[in-house]
Amino acid sequence: MNSIVPGIALIAIGLLTLLGATFNWWIIMRPSRLFNRILGETVARIIYIIVGLLLILFGIGRLAGINWLGR
Repeated sequence: MNSIVPGIALIAIGLLTLLGATFNWWIIMRPSRLFNRILGETVARIIYIIVGLLLILFGIGRLAGINWLGR
């Protein structure tokens, strides 16, 4: 029970990040203007997509009971 809520939260945040980067949503892409200016719009979106996929992966792992940190 204690890993269900964090797992679902990680999946939800990962989906929001992934969809926001894919569809160029204002709420995801605009708060990081400095990040976008340093790396460029395309590279920043690719990094956001990778981060979103990792969050989804960690959320699924949390729901499956995989202990990533060994604690």
